Amino acid sequence: MPPWVVDFVIVVLILGVTYALSSEGAWGASLMFFNVMFSGLLAFNFYEWLVRRLLEAAPGMGGWADLLCLGGVFLVLLVLFRIITDSIAPSMVRLPSPIYQLGRLGFGFGTAAMLAGILLCLFHTAPVHRKMFGTIDYDKKPPFGQGLDRKWLAFVQYTSEGAFSASRMDGSLRVFDPAGRWLIDHQNARPYTAEGETNTVPETEAPAAGEPAA
Repeated sequence: MPPWVVDFVIVVLILGVTYALSSEGAWGASLMFFNVMFSGLLAFNFYEWLVRRLLEAAPGMGGWADLLCLGGVFLVLLVLFRIITDSIAPSMVRLPSPIYQLGRLGFGFGTAAMLAGILLCLFHTAPVHRKMFGTIDYDKKPPFGQGLDRKWLAFVQYTSEGAFSASRMDGSLRVFDPAGRWLIDHQNARPYTAEGETNTVPETEAPAAGEPAA
């Protein structure tokens, strides 16, 4: 599959989600923005603990554990937050027309882009071909060089160092992906390659400047 096709599909999905969310108005779109953001942050910061518990109970889960735990925690939290916000604020808040239009489009697009980054990360955890869809590996930046998955991982890493930081027993901070190898490690863990293909990333591979350390 040509790389541009995958990028084009991602852009179409982003535009579709933006349209769907903008129809909820500025208030509804803003609530969904924060629902997705907090669901994603909590899921990425704590899913690894759940993976370890799952593998202890069912070692045969193997490569599916990360996908099931990360996707499951994110989905459950998103549904829970949506129910809570709908209960707390069941009606649409009236806003001046310019704020309403800018808010629904801005929050709609922001939510869609953030959700695309999270879903790309979910695909990275799946036990599939090391080049997802035949084109996406750790240094690809879909769509069209924007690197939404990298931007999301950088945000999770940043928040785990600050507002969502947690301490270990020895007093050190528990930071998400401190070595910046999340994308690289998950690519190396994916089991399938094309015949004759060797695309395992070496341990010395460093992230690009200004990005999450992969």
